Amino acid sequence: MKKGKMIILSGPSGSGKSTISNYLLSKIPELKFSTSCTTRNSRNKEIHGKDYYFVSIETFIYKIKKLQFAEWEEVYPRIFYGTLKSEIHKNWKDNKHILFDIDVKGGLNLKKQYPHNSLSIFIMVESIEKLRERLILRNSESKEKIDLRLNKAKEEQRYANKFDFVLLNIDLLEAKKEAMNLVSKFIFNE
Repeated sequence: MKKGKMIILSGPSGSGKSTISNYLLSKIPELKFSTSCTTRNSRNKEIHGKDYYFVSIETFIYKIKKLQFAEWEEVYPRIFYGTLKSEIHKNWKDNKHILFDIDVKGGLNLKKQYPHNSLSIFIMVESIEKLRERLILRNSESKEKIDLRLNKAKEEQRYANKFDFVLLNIDLLEAKKEAMNLVSKFIFNE
């Protein structure tokens, strides 16, 4: 097995990225989750340093100026996300492949920087209305924030064809199996 590969999962909020990421991490011990940096507030049960590095806008901007990010994006107004270069180097030093659960533009930026050792998968559901249902069921955001995420999802779907694969998450069990097949082939058969 070769080390130093990246699995990039992207797609609209509510598409199932985190659920599929957690499944892959539980089944493939060679994978390590890349903890992103963000300026958003934590959701229920999210842990600083495990799920995200939750930082202030000022700290995030400082890290931008110091070129500490492999990629970063202002995904929503005043809500930044980014991948620290130190996260990538730490995981590769530990001989792990890295799993990213990342916004669409960030995923494409990583793919552009690491084209030969990355697999990019765009996860989507059958409709914007289905995304709305999933976001409402999360019960973690206001109607305004859900509407903002849905508008963003419409824009993000235009980028699906720029990814290596598009995974349609209608049946979660099937989506997990398909993701497992794609990732296993990429990591173990090259």
